[in-house]
Amino acid sequence: MGKPLFSPKSVFWRVNRELACTFAAPRAVLMQIAHPLVAAGVAEHSQFRKHRFARLYRTSMAAAAITFGSRDFALRAVRTINQKHRAVHGVLSAPSGIFPAGTPYDANDPELKLWVLSTITDSTLLVYELFVSKLSTADREQYYADSLRVAELFGIPEQLVPPTYDDFRVYFDRMMSGDVIQVSDQAKQIYRALFARTPSGLLLFAGSATSIALLPERLRDAYGFGWKSSWTSLWHRIPPVCRELRRFTPSVLCANPAATLSQLLL
Repeated sequence: MGKPLFSPKSVFWRVNRELACTFAAPRAVLMQIAHPLVAAGVAEHSQFRKHRFARLYRTSMAAAAITFGSRDFALRAVRTINQKHRAVHGVLSAPSGIFPAGTPYDANDPELKLWVLSTITDSTLLVYELFVSKLSTADREQYYADSLRVAELFGIPEQLVPPTYDDFRVYFDRMMSGDVIQVSDQAKQIYRALFARTPSGLLLFAGSATSIALLPERLRDAYGFGWKSSWTSLWHRIPPVCRELRRFTPSVLCANPAATLSQLLL
């Protein structure tokens, strides 16, 4: 195995190796399809109804390959994703959010790829700080600096990518408060199909409940996830307990197996 793209001593590796960060994937996916053009690509070019776990699996595997694999392995993973995305393009058949019918979409559009990667970054940092450990300002900045290498791998133009963590927060908050990110009818169809009342749908919902709870409130409401006010106080008690338990749990028991294997092969 070649040298990993990221050092095991890096903040990027340290954060992404935590198994708890798998809770970030469902949240990221639901935030991704809250962009109407991303939702159209998923709705019209994937088999999400038959393969509920496919996108979560691909997201997790790609993240592991890029974080813990060699540069060559990471590049192969990115090429595979980009090749699959070449077939994902079309035009909106109906108005969706601020986008009129006929608006083109393309999965390799740099702005859409930036949004997709941004949801992963935001969700991963949120989950890590809630359930594993708080990060310092310097740690967040270093994590984000490392993530810029991933944006480069995916061919997102440098001038499009927020250069610092503070700039990233401005970009992300602007997207969330603006009128681009809206849960479209297609996004709702994907959500309902993923979490249909079938054995696999209920299993996916059970595994994703924490991620759904972590969605921004307006998206959670737009998807129709019922959130009772009585749950809020209970929910706020869970993360501190998880962080305390993590302090006394050996890291090997909490690590992504891909990270452990990669370190053994170094």
